[in-house]
Amino acid sequence: MSTLSTHLEQKNLKARCEVRYLGCFCKKKSEIFFEEELAYTMRNRRVQDCYEICSKKYKEVATCILVNKPLPLRRLTCTPYAIKSEQQMREEDFSLSTRAPTKKDLSNHFLGMFKLPPDFFKTAILAPAASQSQVTPVWCYLYCERKTQTLSMVTAANECHCGHTADQFCLKCSLESKATALTDSQMVAVWRTSAQDFRCDLRIFLPPLTLEKIFLLSFPGAGNTWMRYLIESATGVFTGSIYSDRFLAAGGFLGEFDDISSGRTLVIKSHRVMSNSSKNIVLIRNPFDTIVAEFIRQKSKSHTALGKTKLFESPDWNEIVSVLSKRWLRANTKYLASSSRSLVVYYEDLKQDHVKQMRRVVDFIGFKVTNLEERLLCLQLESTGLFKRKSRKDDFNPYSRDQTELINEYIARLKNYIKENVTSAPPLPNYEREL
Repeated sequence: MSTLSTHLEQKNLKARCEVRYLGCFCKKKSEIFFEEELAYTMRNRRVQDCYEICSKKYKEVATCILVNKPLPLRRLTCTPYAIKSEQQMREEDFSLSTRAPTKKDLSNHFLGMFKLPPDFFKTAILAPAASQSQVTPVWCYLYCERKTQTLSMVTAANECHCGHTADQFCLKCSLESKATALTDSQMVAVWRTSAQDFRCDLRIFLPPLTLEKIFLLSFPGAGNTWMRYLIESATGVFTGSIYSDRFLAAGGFLGEFDDISSGRTLVIKSHRVMSNSSKNIVLIRNPFDTIVAEFIRQKSKSHTALGKTKLFESPDWNEIVSVLSKRWLRANTKYLASSSRSLVVYYEDLKQDHVKQMRRVVDFIGFKVTNLEERLLCLQLESTGLFKRKSRKDDFNPYSRDQTELINEYIARLKNYIKENVTSAPPLPNYEREL
């Protein structure tokens, strides 16, 4: 390989490694770096903060490292012997791919074709002049990525612009979902680069006793953890929990071990009613999906595992369905009856438009977020986090006819309860399945 090509690859490696920050990791004994379970995602880039997190986890000296994530992400291996910042990391510490993205790769990052918004050319960053053949979607993508801009945009005039999400783009309002040749001068093609949008990353604890206790109530498997991630991203404030889950704390939920009486967190996760006088956010999910999620969590001890289909061949699956479906009805009925100051959020509405639902949640909490609009804009793109399960791509259905009939009955009973007793809540979605 020539000296020039080697230099270009090293330059590309450095540039692509800088644009996406992965998190803060701790290592003890035989643990492996870069496993999600070990990642602390407080992306504040301060070595001392990372060290503090590690010392709390292990109660003794542990190796701490701050790293960046390249694109595409390959298996990263590193064996540091001291605390290092990202500036101190040596290139030989990594095993990375420097391959530029192909057109096929870019298709996974395409957001759509949009009508040019007003003042677009005043607000977006214009890339340096280049030959017409050079300004390809890949070229523009890499340029904007190196500039740490979250969007790369190509116009019909073959100009490359970079920027961040703003009010000028409604990400659900694309005119075309596939990248095609641009012929209309009033259109722009938009891609999401791998540059990290730091507007959603910073989280803080509030001063003690800032807020009254607000509980986030849900049946296990209903998406409580993902809901917490969205709330933290929208507000910049940590959420709490009554459970002190080390796995969740290791994923960046640093309010997990905070005293629930401290008043330093916005909401407190619970699967049971804690007080009849508190404000509650009640999160309800389709029981067919909830039961599967909770069953997999119990079997895998993971908040994100999908579970293999043969798992449902277990002899206790039928008993689990009977028990959990009954508990789903009883728990949600108790949540709804526990307080007159409750906000009901359906998981399916959250999944369809999490920004709209976060507006409802923030308004209900009553906490003034100074940069709420900016955070919601970045949340349009950064909506999943580490603790949202990927959707199944198959049509696997673990439920028998009798199980489906039983769950449908419980759904009808909860729907009737909400209709008669919780007039402030939206109607329960049509969760029933055909027999």
